[in-house]
Amino acid sequence: MLAELFLTVLSATLCGASAPPAHEVAAVKARLAPLQLLSFATDLEYCGYLGRDPDGGPVFTEMVRGGHYGCTPVLPGDDVALIASVHTHGAYSPEIPSEFPTALDIASDAAEGIDGYVATPGGRLWFIDGRARIALQLCGPGCLPQDPRFHEGDDGPVAARYSHRTLIGLESPQ
Repeated sequence: MLAELFLTVLSATLCGASAPPAHEVAAVKARLAPLQLLSFATDLEYCGYLGRDPDGGPVFTEMVRGGHYGCTPVLPGDDVALIASVHTHGAYSPEIPSEFPTALDIASDAAEGIDGYVATPGGRLWFIDGRARIALQLCGPGCLPQDPRFHEGDDGPVAARYSHRTLIGLESPQ
């Protein structure tokens, strides 16, 4: 995990994005792991926010159930400073590309002026740098709970990084 995080930091530095701190990634992984299991069982997304409380400590908002193709987190009170959105991508489906963030995921975080984290059915964890509009794969398949039905390769090759523009191109009908 330390080597993966080092490579992510190096990659982020080279591509203009800033990588998240290791303690933040660890907290997000711990919070997303049980939500992954709910996502697989219900085939729904779950989402919330990571913030900082008045004492500077990390805090998560209530994680809410979304739909099959999206989720709207509940904003925290004024005493929580937002850091990042956090959400799952639901259960595995061979028909729906879900192993990387969507262009909307990046655009939403950029519009809110925050970063984001996305967990995929394959167990990947992505970091979205909202300012740079770039998604970085923090860890690969199985680093978070993985849907038992997941089949690697159905989404084609998965890159280590995507720009907002690249994702728009991937999502456009050919």
